[in-house]
Amino acid sequence: MNRKTVFAGVIFAGLVLVTIALLRSPEKGTRPPGERPRPIPKLKAGDFDTLEVTKGGATTVMKRQGDNYQIVKPIDYLADKESAKTGFEAIEKIEFNDILSAEKSRQKEFEVDESGLHVVVKKGDKLLADLHVGKTANDETMVRLEGKDQVWATTGFFRYQLDKDTLGWRDKHISRYEEKDAHRIEVNHRTRGRIVIERPAPSDGGPAPEWRVVESSINVEPFDKRMATDVATTLSALAASEFADNAKPEETGLDSPENTVTVSLRDGKQYRILFGKKKDDDNFYVKMADKPQVFLIRKFQVEQINKRPIDFRDRTICDLASAEITEISVARDKDPFVLVRPPGKTGDDAWKLTKPAGTPPDISKANALAGFFHDWKAQKYAEDNLPKSAGLAKPATTISAKSNVKGHVCTLKVGGESADKNNYYVVASNQPHVFLVAKSDIDRITVKLDEVKRK
Repeated sequence: MNRKTVFAGVIFAGLVLVTIALLRSPEKGTRPPGERPRPIPKLKAGDFDTLEVTKGGATTVMKRQGDNYQIVKPIDYLADKESAKTGFEAIEKIEFNDILSAEKSRQKEFEVDESGLHVVVKKGDKLLADLHVGKTANDETMVRLEGKDQVWATTGFFRYQLDKDTLGWRDKHISRYEEKDAHRIEVNHRTRGRIVIERPAPSDGGPAPEWRVVESSINVEPFDKRMATDVATTLSALAASEFADNAKPEETGLDSPENTVTVSLRDGKQYRILFGKKKDDDNFYVKMADKPQVFLIRKFQVEQINKRPIDFRDRTICDLASAEITEISVARDKDPFVLVRPPGKTGDDAWKLTKPAGTPPDISKANALAGFFHDWKAQKYAEDNLPKSAGLAKPATTISAKSNVKGHVCTLKVGGESADKNNYYVVASNQPHVFLVAKSDIDRITVKLDEVKRK
């Protein structure tokens, strides 16, 4: 084959590729000079007040009411302000560019067929725009007007700003305020008592005041101020994961709530939240005391705010500075060990393994173990009715750390695992309560002997 033939073949192949690309590309309309044509007038904020969004065959109707937005169909409920505001502003920002296609057969390809996202814009009952909003590609969103075949490429907005069902448009906030405005927390537990905590108003230019206990049915000293702050912070932006619209009182347990937590703000406003049963392993029923709506919130949220009075007591089980520790021991049937360090010694040979004797330890590992005993807190206080699996009558493991400071010692008797397998039941020295301590915390100290030995 000569060079001319090869060259001609290359040119022919190139022309074929260009032809295919042109055939597959959207059909561009002819744009007249000057301002781009618009199939609907440009709408400003005051020109419309209603959006009807149909997704998956279900329609949500929202109305703008001053600075807020209200869902009026299929339910009467406050819309999420940020989501609704974004949706309404998306309509104001639509800019129409080119017509990509006028072929009805290509509507599904652009996702603007009758089964796709359908958005109707109104002022009262007056229809202003009836749009099928399709896919977004290359920063352009495809749009078709109802009853028309032309598919327009638009800019200024994206499909995701409108692509929500009713659940997506609803306001999921249960309580919302500025944490600094919280003045009082009141907990009324059905079986565990009552506690009231207050925080004085800050003085001009002075430091932020601390929470203090003004009433409690049980002793909560030493008081954990951080717990009160955590509760106030979590409640300041508590949002639901789902709505339990049709749940019955006997199902939710909210006709006789386990706990009621009330946060009062400095302006007199209150948020009183009722805690009911758990729906499943990760969701719990809650509601505001003065509103009928029932919500589902996640387990981790419940653990942060559904507190008993005892939970406001400090949960420190050990607080020894690493430098002061002179002995660490883990007593158990298999692989017990004792690490000893003379007071003030910090060199590479500072630590010795006295059990088993004669084995050089991993100094870095020993130092790491010593660091775990500082400001060590339990997850929570255990319930009074401990299960048989608590295993504290004959603890499986005893952890001990001794200090060169008189009176500083930490001894933990470790029992069985909690039902969720995330914690151990633990008794700390000189404390009458049983704690639930994170399994990961215990496991990082009760390591295998091989991990303590020098490699």
